[in-house]
Amino acid sequence: MSNLTKVLPYWFLLFTIGFGWFILAPLLPALGSLFGVPIASILLIVSTYGYTMVVLGLLAGYISAKFTVKAALYSAAIISVIGLAGRALSPSYISFLLFGIIAAIAYPLAMAPVGAISESIFKEKSHTIIGVSVGLLFVGMAFGAFFGPGLFKSIGLNSTLWVTVLLALIALLWIAFGIRDYPINYKGKSLKGVFKIGMIKNWYVGLSIASMSVMFGGIASTVLLLHKFSLDSALGWGGLVGGLAFLGSGLGAIILPSLFEKYKKFKLGLVLTGILMFISAAVMVISLSYTTLLLYIVLGFFFFGFFGNAYWSMAMTSTTNYVSDPAQAGFATSMYSVITNLGVALIPVFLGVEFASFATISIGVAVVLVIEFISMLIAPTLLANRIEKKAAKASTAKSKKKRKSNK
Repeated sequence: MSNLTKVLPYWFLLFTIGFGWFILAPLLPALGSLFGVPIASILLIVSTYGYTMVVLGLLAGYISAKFTVKAALYSAAIISVIGLAGRALSPSYISFLLFGIIAAIAYPLAMAPVGAISESIFKEKSHTIIGVSVGLLFVGMAFGAFFGPGLFKSIGLNSTLWVTVLLALIALLWIAFGIRDYPINYKGKSLKGVFKIGMIKNWYVGLSIASMSVMFGGIASTVLLLHKFSLDSALGWGGLVGGLAFLGSGLGAIILPSLFEKYKKFKLGLVLTGILMFISAAVMVISLSYTTLLLYIVLGFFFFGFFGNAYWSMAMTSTTNYVSDPAQAGFATSMYSVITNLGVALIPVFLGVEFASFATISIGVAVVLVIEFISMLIAPTLLANRIEKKAAKASTAKSKKKRKSNK
């Protein structure tokens, strides 16, 4: 079995999780009407995916490291089917919420092993594998957002929910037979010393990009209403730019990390994506906040997703350079995902309100620009490969030795 064939079932699992997650976004009014609850209650179910990563991300990383990657992926595929099927069968909001939470648990279980998979199967192409893995999750989210309304109109709400179950079942069967050859030689490795202080820089990058992506996907319609767009127009354009941001995120993570890896330009990739992320973030936030120029707004959202998620993905891969084996790599990427989603859970709640009024929107714009500017400045300091880590250690040891000799 070729290495590429080995990773395809994993990639399809991530795609189905993203699809099942964000197909709910365009169906919010229909679901709210069906269960007789406000849209905020349905939004809570969409948000549970991020919350489960915060709560269970480290546990998922531990399972991946101590009981092999296969244990985490089998669990993710099974739980996804159970949660999505229960969601489709739910007669009430409470059961829909509970099964939605179960479905969301598949997300941290599936994402946790990404570092271990890249290090154990594709050691020389870790940026590519992590980039494509993250990218396909976002492509699944974009497809869910784009195709949800069409499926709803053509086959109805319940059948649309069953489409997600069908995809999850295919993923489960493919995982069951497709990952049997995944390596287990690193099973049970110690996780002592996985955390390194330098990882905090990577965490900041992940947090700054993911939180802004989610926040602007949620507030776009609100800001367009401030610009006197009609409700239908604001909702339509808000949904479009949000979907384009996810599509850009998927494409950016798939294309750019693999391109820089192919030409061995890891550091250049981090710096370039960091710079272009900040430029596109500035275009996005300024055009949305101060103009009604839809072309610039659309381009800002798409390219912030494209360059931002490529940078996010490469920053995640960078955390694996701090550890020594695949089991630890999986736990390192799990820590990164947990901090990222913690930012998603907190920052949009507190910063998003600044964009609800022209009286405070300039404060929001300034804060966003500062956050992303710092993220850009961090890019040159991130480890692009283990050679840098060894060189840094050697330099530190040499400096200590020189200080001792001077004394």
